[in-house]
Amino acid sequence: MSTRLLRGLMAGFAATLVISLILVLRLAAGIIPWYDPIEVMNLAAQDLLGAPDSYMLAWGIHFVVGTLIWGLLFALLVPYLPGRTPIRRGLEFGVGSWLVVMVTVFPLAGSGLFGLGFGLVAPLSMLIAHLIFGAVIGAVYGWAEGVL
Repeated sequence: MSTRLLRGLMAGFAATLVISLILVLRLAAGIIPWYDPIEVMNLAAQDLLGAPDSYMLAWGIHFVVGTLIWGLLFALLVPYLPGRTPIRRGLEFGVGSWLVVMVTVFPLAGSGLFGLGFGLVAPLSMLIAHLIFGAVIGAVYGWAEGVL
């Protein structure tokens, strides 16, 4: 496997871990407890895959998507993304991944385009999460360029 793809996997995992920790802390603190993106993923897995109701499966899908799909896609796209720094490229990638999620996952989970079935909290909080994801994936990828 190329070092570029390995950097992408590592950066995707780190970014997924960071936003997952923020999500867990937010829910534990009781901040917007009625909105849980992992539950949305659980519903989407049930609808799309006919999967059983499983919070653990949803977390697994969350990490596979963040690490394998977004991590590898970032590694493949990073040379073509605008921006001078890896973090800037990561932020732009984060916005792109947010758009993809807003027009695919949320409608498939039955919460409407951009998750507006949850109100404005869903798209705004998901944008913040994807910006954090993008900043972390870019920073870790940039750091790994100097290491790997």
